[in-house]
Amino acid sequence: MHALRPLAAALALAAASFAAVAATPAELEAGTDRVFAQWNHPDTPGCGVAVYRDGAVAFRKGYGQANLELGVPIGADTVFDIGSTSKQFTAAALVLLERDGKLSLDDDVRKYVPELPDYGPTVTLSHLLHHTSGLRDYIDVQLLAGIAFDDYSSDRQTLDLLSKQKALNFAPGSEYVYSNTGYFLAAEVVKRVSGKPLAQFARERIFEPLGMRDTRFRDDHTLPVRGRASAYGRAEVPAGQTPPTGIERYRIDLPNWDQVGDGSVLTTVGDLQRWDENFYRPVVGDAAFLARLQQPGRLANGESIEYALGLMIGEHRGLKTVSHGGAWGGYRAQLLRYPERHLSVATLCNVAAADTETLAQRTAEVWLGLPPEPGAASGARPTAAVPAAAMQRWAGVYRNPNTGSLRRVEWSDGALELHAFGDSFPLRPVGRDEYEVDGGPIAGLSFRDPGRGRPRVATQLAGGERTDFEQIATARPDAAALAAYAGDYRCEELDRDYRLSVIDGALHQADPRLAPVRLDPLERDSFTQGGVTLRFLRDAAGAIEAVSLDAGRARDLRCKRR
Repeated sequence: MHALRPLAAALALAAASFAAVAATPAELEAGTDRVFAQWNHPDTPGCGVAVYRDGAVAFRKGYGQANLELGVPIGADTVFDIGSTSKQFTAAALVLLERDGKLSLDDDVRKYVPELPDYGPTVTLSHLLHHTSGLRDYIDVQLLAGIAFDDYSSDRQTLDLLSKQKALNFAPGSEYVYSNTGYFLAAEVVKRVSGKPLAQFARERIFEPLGMRDTRFRDDHTLPVRGRASAYGRAEVPAGQTPPTGIERYRIDLPNWDQVGDGSVLTTVGDLQRWDENFYRPVVGDAAFLARLQQPGRLANGESIEYALGLMIGEHRGLKTVSHGGAWGGYRAQLLRYPERHLSVATLCNVAAADTETLAQRTAEVWLGLPPEPGAASGARPTAAVPAAAMQRWAGVYRNPNTGSLRRVEWSDGALELHAFGDSFPLRPVGRDEYEVDGGPIAGLSFRDPGRGRPRVATQLAGGERTDFEQIATARPDAAALAAYAGDYRCEELDRDYRLSVIDGALHQADPRLAPVRLDPLERDSFTQGGVTLRFLRDAAGAIEAVSLDAGRARDLRCKRR
């Protein structure tokens, strides 16, 4: 029985190959147009997409606007910030230095960045690149420290904050938790070992040899870049106000941070083909270099992880994939390769609501001749008529038991809303217990009640993967309990004070720039706000003595009560 599976898979691939070859260019373009139909409008941001096949750009097209204010459409040569898709170039730079004999990925990071605290166990360069270091994510740390994305932020500021961190999220090598700190530090190592900033090193050793003329690491946010798309997020609409129309549905979302390594590569869909083809016919490096980049990491217990060096090794529709996505401000990116078929898809977008992973996968299915998976096309299913009571029962807070991340589902104005990723998204019913998230960062949610006293479950669909979140019972603290949490808290690791107060029967956090922000209760002594969990700690007498902040990638930052 099992021996027949490889044969069946081979036959399926052969059929898909025939279908892809049989499709005409017009049919392939029409199929791709359908994938990007949501963003193919004169008053929306959008995406650039390219398909690489057998060493050439087989298709390249833009959808939507590169600049809403000027009405400039996205074209074949539009420049995008590709966010974390940049990490593969940073990893490649370190491997090149290792091949030069100037470092080893087994080296202690403190050999090159001694400002970091000594946490006891060694944190190696390999730990940094595989996201197994345990170092807190600098982006979460800076946001917790009150540094907003529209503030200016420099390498020096980030290194100073990292030097103040007193603990790791976990012992190095014991877990895989994505952390941008590893690649920010990798860029610092490149600079200190080579004597050149990462932007210069990558230009000389990677981009110029490959002829990537429109590609660079951007380490100065004020630098003008010809042909670059602006980036956009969705406009927030206060309750009771009429939603805006046209381009006013969006807001410019361009952070002013200058860190590189974890992101900040600016490029085009055309330039990325030159890098993609390097994995088949290397100009930079050789077969051993490419194998090193694509070798999945391992935890200390020997368990393999999907993350290699700036690349994810996975599978889609029975085919091996090598990929990495990216998100920075309103930019979104995905470079998805099917090495067994010598076919890749690059999807670069300038709108935060674009699900570039799903867009790339759907595009690949068109060009591979694969039929769409059932329910894969977001928004394709009609809205279902579901009684209000059947929808309201799913309102609540759901937690991922593995990562601790939260999804809050609220009943508002006769509909369910998802509150996550620092934003809110309407949930559109497409079945009694199934909902799509139109224009959101995930495709949808489905709910089930296992019964027998077990928690209800919300299953998130994103990028073809399903993740379960279990409903938690939330506390309802009374006025006296809330008053016990109020006060000032000093966060030495953040060089910041937090002030909490009770306003209109709810706990709030003071913000010098905005109105006080409401904290929503979770379990006893726990609250949440914008993806951050606050857990209050008590002394032996039961009095509140501190609060621990947890942002997922930055755990247990302690702030003592003054």
